[in-house]
Amino acid sequence: MAGGGGDAALQRRTGVWWDLNTCPVPDGFDPRRVRGCIESAVHKQMGHRSKVVIYAMGNLEYISSDLLEEIAYSGIVLVHAPCGGNDFRKLLGEWSQLNPSSPAYTVMLISCNYTMVDPYLFRPTRFTAFCLYPKDSRPVTLDQQPVAQNVFVGEFVWETLLNDNITCEMMTVNEDEPLCICDICDDTFEICAQFITHLKSEEHIKEVSERASSSSAFLSDIVPRDSWYGKPMHFCHVCNYPGYDEYNMLLHNQSEDHHRKKNLAEKMAQEEDCESRKRNPQVDLFYERNKKQSL
Repeated sequence: MAGGGGDAALQRRTGVWWDLNTCPVPDGFDPRRVRGCIESAVHKQMGHRSKVVIYAMGNLEYISSDLLEEIAYSGIVLVHAPCGGNDFRKLLGEWSQLNPSSPAYTVMLISCNYTMVDPYLFRPTRFTAFCLYPKDSRPVTLDQQPVAQNVFVGEFVWETLLNDNITCEMMTVNEDEPLCICDICDDTFEICAQFITHLKSEEHIKEVSERASSSSAFLSDIVPRDSWYGKPMHFCHVCNYPGYDEYNMLLHNQSEDHHRKKNLAEKMAQEEDCESRKRNPQVDLFYERNKKQSL
């Protein structure tokens, strides 16, 4: 087998967690080539080939459907896991249990989310860890915590890694991995289009809403809640949608689904107002008189 190390080298597992929210595909870069670039970089750093599994994670609800499909069908596993460090900690633990007899693990984290780039998540492990982040966006946690120097054996700039490995081809095929995972609903999908439809479905939104309103501390981590009333801090009453953070709510408020439901709600409110005036003409006269006085 080409690449050095033979079958023994391929027994070593390399897990790559790519935060799509903070490290998107650079403008003009073909997303279908990302996997080959990452695998080539791993090969160069380790000096041999290994089984590489790449997880593109984050809040995927408002990422372009075309982009998600291109990423997924290149062999990268999509994971809707919107809770940053909380989700990453859980996923990292689950991944390490997939093959506990493996002689060594290598982890590559591609993110500038400080809740994920937390050296203390890696310190108790035996992982060889690398960290990548966008140009001019080095996570502050790498400076504020001296322990990082003893955890991450290498740091790289995301855009530079892609450009330096753009001519490389993909090396392995992840045939045993599901194509798409919704960590909120604990569902897996082999067809990306079904996964995308699920993220926009009422069932998915209902699951998020129910978990967000739960009294369980673990489930409440899905969305931040008000410390006084225990209600979601970011919530769209038009769509009955709890947001994970301010950026998520911005994306939601700009989405086509939100504008469609908002316009429908405004139209229904206008129709109800007209019906109310027809049933009670005195209210209509009072409304018109106040309107003229305000002009």
